[in-house]
Amino acid sequence: MNKSIKLFSLLFVLISIFGCDISDEDIKTPGETVAKYTFVRDAVAGKITFLNTSENADSFIWDFGDQTSSALKNPVKTFSETGDYEVTLSVINSKTGATSTFKSTISVFIFQGGLITNGDFESGINSWLFGVTNPMPVGWLVTQNGNTYASVNIAMAGQPFDVNISQKGLNMTAGTTYRLTFDAWSNVNRTLVVGIGLSGGAFTNQSVTRNLTPAVQSFSIDLVANFTSANSRVLFDMGGAVGRVNIDNVTLNAL
Repeated sequence: MNKSIKLFSLLFVLISIFGCDISDEDIKTPGETVAKYTFVRDAVAGKITFLNTSENADSFIWDFGDQTSSALKNPVKTFSETGDYEVTLSVINSKTGATSTFKSTISVFIFQGGLITNGDFESGINSWLFGVTNPMPVGWLVTQNGNTYASVNIAMAGQPFDVNISQKGLNMTAGTTYRLTFDAWSNVNRTLVVGIGLSGGAFTNQSVTRNLTPAVQSFSIDLVANFTSANSRVLFDMGGAVGRVNIDNVTLNAL
């Protein structure tokens, strides 16, 4: 009799001890409707794929926090502006009428390049050329600490235009001032020719020379177009000196 009492007492103590670690939040009712999601950022700036991981729901309403919405289960959303967006997912179980809501804040950064596309190189070599006809080699991209930039090593000096990257198809008008901004640095002290110009014919251009150092510098250059063309370009001529040239965050805007 005493042995039975002792066993019962021990069992009661064990239940009491382990029971203390279980909260009401840890207990989920079987078949409960729960809204939740994760997301994946695309290489395209501002583009996000939402992955609906809700349970026991068959109807979905997304509010992306920018006055747009979707009823798709796994929508793909492209935000147009930099900002913090509170994205809300509301779900319904049509059989039981149960509802649930989940929300989280998503930070979006979209680089604004003005006339330039992919000026931060986060979309790879898209829109950038070697010269004016060849795609920029993929090997001229470097990704470091989550940031991608163009990086070209010149082993032998020649004419500045012997090695260059450009982006053409830009609509420019004679007499208009264009502000070109970019970040650049090198592994040595050397020069870089930058500017705007035509992408054919006499290759008329307005360009300047800037000094690069191993320290990252942010340049802002105002250039007045002396040409009119819907196929104008921005250019970076780097073949005139040896050393690596790194370029990032290129923008071009008409003033």
